[in-house]
Amino acid sequence: MRAPRTPRLDDTGSVTAEIATFVVPFLLILAAFAVFAGRATSAVIDVNAAAAAAARAAANTTTSASARTAASEAAAAMLSDRRWTCTTTTDTSAFARAGAITATTTCTVTFADLGLPINGTRTVSATATEPVDTYRSWP
Repeated sequence: MRAPRTPRLDDTGSVTAEIATFVVPFLLILAAFAVFAGRATSAVIDVNAAAAAAARAAANTTTSASARTAASEAAAAMLSDRRWTCTTTTDTSAFARAGAITATTTCTVTFADLGLPINGTRTVSATATEPVDTYRSWP
């Protein structure tokens, strides 16, 4: 017959304290960075899409004035659900048959609504160029 086991008096269970002290805060910081990086990446993608839409809309118009208006409206429509401050400028210097339209969209992206201790802003800018159709009718 074996003798009954006596419990060992060592540091069993101390791993939990280290995890709570070091690993959990590290994971929280890592998650916060992932949220921040996701917002920054999403902002770049959205501003690029808005600039492309603005250039496309401007290239489908018949005058320089309507090109600027169409570009601003298209970019604003693409970014309407964002709480960013955005501007769109349109270069119509080459607005002619077989010419090109260039639209630049610039947005100031805020990180205050993420619930993170990062309250700064970042300016994101994108430029897109679209050709003007050579064979369409002109006024």
